[in-house]
Amino acid sequence: MLIILTAVFWYALLPLIGIFASRHNWHTFRERFAHLCRKPQLNYTLLRQNINGEYHLIGNFESVTGDNTLWIKNDELTAPVSLKNAQTYMMPLTEKKRGTNAGEKIYVDANDFDTNASSLRRLSWNKISALTAGAKVFIGGVLKMVNGQQTFVSSKKHPLLLIFYECSERTLSAGVIRAGRYQTEYWNAITPYSVIGGIFSLIWVAQLFFARPAYRSIVLSAIVAIFGPLFPLLPPGLIFTIFYRQLWWRACLYRVFRDIALLTLRYSEVDEAKDGAAAYGCRVYDGSMAGDSKSAGVKIPRLIPADKPEKNEQWYIAGIMRDGAAVESANQFIPYGLLPGNPKVISRIYNRKAVFLEISAWLVLAAGIALNVFFAELIIYFIH
Repeated sequence: MLIILTAVFWYALLPLIGIFASRHNWHTFRERFAHLCRKPQLNYTLLRQNINGEYHLIGNFESVTGDNTLWIKNDELTAPVSLKNAQTYMMPLTEKKRGTNAGEKIYVDANDFDTNASSLRRLSWNKISALTAGAKVFIGGVLKMVNGQQTFVSSKKHPLLLIFYECSERTLSAGVIRAGRYQTEYWNAITPYSVIGGIFSLIWVAQLFFARPAYRSIVLSAIVAIFGPLFPLLPPGLIFTIFYRQLWWRACLYRVFRDIALLTLRYSEVDEAKDGAAAYGCRVYDGSMAGDSKSAGVKIPRLIPADKPEKNEQWYIAGIMRDGAAVESANQFIPYGLLPGNPKVISRIYNRKAVFLEISAWLVLAAGIALNVFFAELIIYFIH
């Protein structure tokens, strides 16, 4: 029992705490990004007004000076960005893009949810200078007068956010929602320390009984338990782990769909989403099921890749409402496209599906580990 409790504490309980902590951190990141997307986009006129506040800016990486200042340039202006305490990320490339020929552009879009897509990669400021000049970057945060010049700066309350990317601006929000989470949640910031702690704890238990021949089975069990993190990768439990990965990925996918549906609701509730006098909203879509506009013959993107609406639902369209029709906003980050149902309803449906699949995935994984433990105990019994 001591060995089981020790292994469960170090190899399961502590990493589980890390999972919830990492989810909270990524949730905070996605909320911060969505908040900054709703802020005014910095242009030359706003820059010359010298008004402090939160803005976002799309531009290209130009250079990094010795005082850790990043310079971003677009068609209208060149803006300095202080990298001190800034949160800097690199958007991952999809497998589709990795496999293309050099120079061939295939962008991440709302319908591209690669099963092998990695998470956003955190960058340190000293690695930014190694980036190719002209790389596209999103910047969001507080603009403040520093040394007589309007500069993006970071504070504890308002951290500066920088995201380097290669996708189109229209699909950046969906890409961040997809990539703004851990690919393998078990291996998080706490896991390396918990594994090391588990190894030393089980070695200590083994040496307590090593000199007592009558407790040889306990020593063998402790030695076997040291390799507990490898149990999911060993047969016959490996079959359960493969099934677990499929269930976990589907749960992750439904969480992405849920967040996209909630994103449209968030824009519907704020004034920043207004485009002129028109407000953002969602309504029932009366066009064709294929997503083609009857009037203009224009292909309308699907914010959530679905072939048909959810049960008892019908297609909805999200966008700026003008003359009773939903149109694309001038703000590139405001989502526009089709949803397989009322976003309030389908967000709850996707959340229930994600929770069910996640619980099922963990139960399947636990069953596979239990099976491997059973076989390990049988081996120890016969050896003893």
